[in-house]
Amino acid sequence: MKHLSPTLRENRRYVLTRIMPSDPDCDIRELYYAIADSVTSLYGDCIAAEVHAATILREGEYLIVRCRRGREKELCCAIAAIRSINGTQVRLTTIATSGTIAALRKRIRPEKQGDPITCTINSGEQSGIMYADGKIDLIRRDMKGQELVYLTKDDMEKFHATTTKPDGI
Repeated sequence: MKHLSPTLRENRRYVLTRIMPSDPDCDIRELYYAIADSVTSLYGDCIAAEVHAATILREGEYLIVRCRRGREKELCCAIAAIRSINGTQVRLTTIATSGTIAALRKRIRPEKQGDPITCTINSGEQSGIMYADGKIDLIRRDMKGQELVYLTKDDMEKFHATTTKPDGI
């Protein structure tokens, strides 16, 4: 079969969405059915046929959905209206819209894995997580509970903080 030239092809748009919680017990087909049901319930069968939504790719907590050009807003509204899939509470948020899948793949962020460290700030020991890019998430514990404090190398130098590791920061 011969391919159509680009001028004769149907224009499509791709929508990058994030699934929260990141690991729901549903596969890509169940996500497709949830999106199709949401588009149909919001806009009816005629608009759902014009939107022509399809799930293309799922990578971890990210999902790429395809639609016809000009119908991105309807698809994004339908995605935002989804609250559960198979009885599991799920929230889908739209991150970006593009004309190519490659552009959306660049926007998918890998999960950062950090190493636990112990810092000394103003003669007080604090535990935290250090990432490969040099940023540190400091976990501050006090009477009210715990909170995250985000530090960079400049902040560490400002507070005269050092790690208890022999190699330093």
